Amino acid sequence: MLQRTTSALAALLVALTMNATHIVGGEIYYDHLGGDQYQVTLKLYRDCTGIPFDANALVGVFAGDGTYLFEQSLTFPGGSFVPIVLDSPCLTLPPNVCIETTSYTGVFTLPPTPDGYHLTYQRCCRTSAIVNLPNPGDLGLTCTVRVPGQDVVSTNSSPRFTELPPVALCLDQPLVFDHSATDPDGDVLEYSLCTPLNGGDMLTPTPDPPAAPPYVQLPWLAPTYSENYPMDSDPAISIDANTGQLTVTPTLLGSFVVGVMVREYRDGVLLTESRRDFMFKVVACDATVTAGISPQLEFCTGLTMNFGNSSSGGQTWSWDFGVPDTDADTSNVIIPTWTYTEQGVYNVTLVANPGTICADTITAVLQVFIAPEPTFVPPPAMCGSTPVTLIAEGTFGPQASLEWQLGTGTIPSSATGGQVMAEFEATGVHPVTLTATENGCIGTYTADVTVYPQPEAYFSAFPLAPQLVGVPVAFTDGSATHGGSIATWAWMINGIPVGTSAPVLDWTSTWPGTYVVSLTITTIDGCTDTYTMTYVVDGGPIIIPNVFSPNGDDENEAFHIVNVDHYNNELKIYSRWGNMVYQTTNYKNDWKGSGLSEGTYYYVLHITDDREYAGHVTLLR
Repeated sequence: MLQRTTSALAALLVALTMNATHIVGGEIYYDHLGGDQYQVTLKLYRDCTGIPFDANALVGVFAGDGTYLFEQSLTFPGGSFVPIVLDSPCLTLPPNVCIETTSYTGVFTLPPTPDGYHLTYQRCCRTSAIVNLPNPGDLGLTCTVRVPGQDVVSTNSSPRFTELPPVALCLDQPLVFDHSATDPDGDVLEYSLCTPLNGGDMLTPTPDPPAAPPYVQLPWLAPTYSENYPMDSDPAISIDANTGQLTVTPTLLGSFVVGVMVREYRDGVLLTESRRDFMFKVVACDATVTAGISPQLEFCTGLTMNFGNSSSGGQTWSWDFGVPDTDADTSNVIIPTWTYTEQGVYNVTLVANPGTICADTITAVLQVFIAPEPTFVPPPAMCGSTPVTLIAEGTFGPQASLEWQLGTGTIPSSATGGQVMAEFEATGVHPVTLTATENGCIGTYTADVTVYPQPEAYFSAFPLAPQLVGVPVAFTDGSATHGGSIATWAWMINGIPVGTSAPVLDWTSTWPGTYVVSLTITTIDGCTDTYTMTYVVDGGPIIIPNVFSPNGDDENEAFHIVNVDHYNNELKIYSRWGNMVYQTTNYKNDWKGSGLSEGTYYYVLHITDDREYAGHVTLLR
């Protein structure tokens, strides 16, 4: 039993530790958007070493009499660091002073009511290092603001503080801070110190829903501290009621919770009160200043340089970026950026706290060069081993060193210079890298050279030539593709396409003579090859009669030349006196001697394979 109790207590302590958020402070305000819509802004501050901001912040909405109505969850928008500004440039803060802020926002629907509303956020816990509160680690904060009812005013937006509060105060150093607020409605504002409100505890760090008003004030560590004397200061901390100017000269090291209230009046009527709950860190500020340029520059990235500042103790800065013959190459920001107009070596000077007795100066040599940006145009995908020329292009100077890595299986495998001839013998994808080196800067570019298998077209014919006209012939693909796959077959006979998608061409000749048959194959990679064959077709012997009788008895009616229609030919017929009475090309055995008398006629038949026949024929009626 004792062991289980001890384990439970240990788990509880771990949970309580995880709930400690190191809250620094917060405030809440709203803007009337029109109608029933209000945009609510919750600003919170935390110690950078504490637990991160909550992913969601719960804002409770209460009626004017304190009745709980509903709550709305606001999503964490991201945080930012509160800048540290000291009045004296010779002072510097310890490195562990860091405050982060965030602003949760959301639109609330709040219909007009006579009594208005209360908007409230609560969170525990504060850091145990706070000096002016008893048991500060058990205390939280309440951020609340009132939306006045219709019995006071029809519409209203609450005031909001203008400047972020100072993160830290230097021991024994006077501070004057403009803690004023602005009001969108132009209402009269009045300022005072106030006691911040407590909210949440270690067992319930994020009350869900938040507690209803009225709210309990934080307890001051009596008798030293109170609402009007929240921290050790000589003279005492004070705020101008009309301007919001806060003055303080801290006299004790430590963390102190301070509250500032702004009251909003319209026509003499109090509309609402807005509180800022914040923690001042009083630290011993160091007056030692050392200038330093950190080695965070990114070289070879261009002419624009982002300068790192590793100075300590500095508050103001004077940079000179070393450009000759000009005074315009300066900056006074802590981490500047400068764009040079040309490459080169520059002497960069940084003065921390210039013009003061604690100023310090450092000079660094800076090399500003642009990294070369080589490129080249790879050849289109190749079919088989083909020598190609690669030419270096891109941005680099004439003195740049150029190196090619062409890969194994390539002749050569590596080379130098602006142009290289290479032969990629193996099929596949070959990554080629071009590296340019200039002024110590390196740039690379890689592109792929693709080599597809080269096919070898071939086909055979069956039956073999020569063959008589009209005999079917099968031309069959027998190509080799060396790893590729044939996508199309394009057959041609005498230059005329006769088939595009089959590996076999079935063909029957209709004319005698020599035919040129070709096959072009295309692989799936787009590679092609062509094979050509000469195929001879014999149309049969030419037999020419010496008589025909076009007398209407349907026998021997025309001048019929056997097998002439299987050849390209030209026929001419002459009378016995030498006059041409008939002429045609590709004779079809259809001449009947129309309009001619009986008698003997002479013919000349020319076959396109250079054969020629001449003789006479008798026409009988």
